[in-house]
Amino acid sequence: MRTLIVLAFLLFSPTSLGEVVKADITVLQVNSQWNKKHNLDLNNLIGCEVQFAWLEDQSDNFKKQVQTVPVIIIYHNERPVMQWAADLSFKLNVGLEEIQQVIDKL
Repeated sequence: MRTLIVLAFLLFSPTSLGEVVKADITVLQVNSQWNKKHNLDLNNLIGCEVQFAWLEDQSDNFKKQVQTVPVIIIYHNERPVMQWAADLSFKLNVGLEEIQQVIDKL
């Protein structure tokens, strides 16, 4: 009976066995609707929560802090620890491998 309960728990758990999500690490990407073609797909990052937001939906205070889009910010324990921002081409010059290396070090 215990084996059935354990199997049921594993089958219906929110994360898979091979992927451990650190709840204290969040990767946030912010972009504008007019620049959506330059979004990066961050869903393959491991060990973090991935979030996305449109700049147009943010508060005026947040908008003033973002100078170029897209921007990716890594938060650890709700504090920003790393940020990548687009250059004048409105494209990010960062790969998933570089972002994953930062996550792995946290």
